[in-house]
Amino acid sequence: TDTKVRAGGFVRDESRVGSITLNKRVYDSGESETRLRVAELDLNRARAQYQLAEQNVIFDIISAHLSVLTAQKAFAIQDANMRRLQAHTEAARIRLDAGTSTPTRLAEAEARLARAQSDKIVAEADLQTAFEAYQSLTGLDVQSLSGFDGPAVLPQSMADAEEQANAEHPSVIAAVLGERSSGLQFKILQQSVLPKVDFSVSATQTDRKGIAMDKSEVTTQLQLSTPFLVTEGTRSAARSLLASHARAQLDTAESRRVVRLAARRAFRDYQASVAQLQAVETELVAAKLVADGTATEVEFGLKTFLDQLDAEQDLSDVELRRVQAQQAFVLNGYEVLRATGQLTVALFTLAEIPPVLDSISDPSSRYPYILPIAAE
Repeated sequence: TDTKVRAGGFVRDESRVGSITLNKRVYDSGESETRLRVAELDLNRARAQYQLAEQNVIFDIISAHLSVLTAQKAFAIQDANMRRLQAHTEAARIRLDAGTSTPTRLAEAEARLARAQSDKIVAEADLQTAFEAYQSLTGLDVQSLSGFDGPAVLPQSMADAEEQANAEHPSVIAAVLGERSSGLQFKILQQSVLPKVDFSVSATQTDRKGIAMDKSEVTTQLQLSTPFLVTEGTRSAARSLLASHARAQLDTAESRRVVRLAARRAFRDYQASVAQLQAVETELVAAKLVADGTATEVEFGLKTFLDQLDAEQDLSDVELRRVQAQQAFVLNGYEVLRATGQLTVALFTLAEIPPVLDSISDPSSRYPYILPIAAE
């Protein structure tokens, strides 16, 4: 600073002042502990939501994988059926030229061949669609896919599946944690209007021209603060938090209802697919016997060539249904695991194991020049 000492003149006067203040809340009526508990609940809720997304992705990949395998087998069956009918059509044409058959028989064979060609085109389109769906999900080559069996361990009864889903499904866990978190929000509001105690230390150093003007000061302060009146804003916030908690309770109840219903439906579908696969296997054995017997009877003139075509077509249809039943059996088994919250990557032997959620590092700070200071 400059100090005037006489008219028209100034004498330079220098001074420096430095101060530092540290504040610490020593008592907050438990608000910080409650906020920490809410943060832990929210973290666990996010973990449950991650598990839910993970099992949905796993199921989508399993479904795409099985769709490719089923489409490949279906295309092979339709291709073999078309080749078989081509041979029958050529044989019918030769017999017609030799005078041992009629144009009607040839027309019937050609009609069946046309239908088989149409079915092959549809099967080829389905196969290409399955290829593209699998590649879009995984980015892997679809030419070297291998089959796999259904899950080894499943609930023994529908009641077990429902109980397991109600206790361990990620949707239920996330809803329960959300309900607990919303309940603690009202407690935080209550604690925010309770007394608080703050402690502060302030140090000041003053240097001025002349030693006698220098001084150092240290000040400590213990401050108790509490709201004098409850405002309308606090009352409004309380009503809002109570409504949010009621909604969270309803969400939990709805989540349990949906999960239980899905578990029962998945278990019923699995039981139906088991019965259907067994029935198709039995039907396939019978269809093979009928096809072989019909071919023998045609040789002896007991049945017509049209009867043989019908028997062979029935066998082809049963083979296709068995492929579809096998897909439904495996897929419904994994659907039971997903409905009960048990579908995880630990069930599979993977070439590349994804990292555990807790091992994923935090993202880098957007402001690396800010140094956090934690004081206990």
